[in-house]
Amino acid sequence: MRNILDQLLGGGKTLPRRAGEKYQGQRQGALGLLLGHQKARKYRDKVATLGGISALGKLAYSLYRDWLQQQKVSPPTHVIPQPLHILQGNALEIRADLLVRAMIAAARADGHVDEVEHETITGRLTELGFDNAAHFIGRELMRPLDPYLLAREVTDMEQATEVYFVSLLAIEVDHFMERGYLDELAKALRLAPELRAHIEARVAAL
Repeated sequence: MRNILDQLLGGGKTLPRRAGEKYQGQRQGALGLLLGHQKARKYRDKVATLGGISALGKLAYSLYRDWLQQQKVSPPTHVIPQPLHILQGNALEIRADLLVRAMIAAARADGHVDEVEHETITGRLTELGFDNAAHFIGRELMRPLDPYLLAREVTDMEQATEVYFVSLLAIEVDHFMERGYLDELAKALRLAPELRAHIEARVAAL
């Protein structure tokens, strides 16, 4: 799952734009197929300079710490920070699993993925050699779209910042259902309005 997340965040090998169909599909990747052509292009533009898992972890952690300083609030002393960029082994795999699921949920928030589209996406991923991703995404597409289920796995505000950040990467807010999903996700994660606005401004600047 770590490898899938790293590819989604632009940390994998960059393949040439003018390549054969298979390489174009690999470059677009699993989430690109889920988003559709136009949104996938905007998504690639967002992650082009992000640089993968480590960069995301550092950026999300910095966003949260900057917000704390702006609010003149000290970080909770009863929680040991576990930002993404310092995790290793099984802990990293578990966090990566959560973040990939958050991205998939956000990508389908506009309700465009019906049963036919579901089969098309998983079939195309299998053709391109993404067997594991096809199985994983196929399973996720069967889940209820419920941000509160994701939020139950989040244990601190650093994680909440990461989940909201990657969800924003995977969504193009041009539909009321997408805005509604983000509103519910922010509520489920218990993000302060100022922190939410801080994260949104940073993603918009990518």
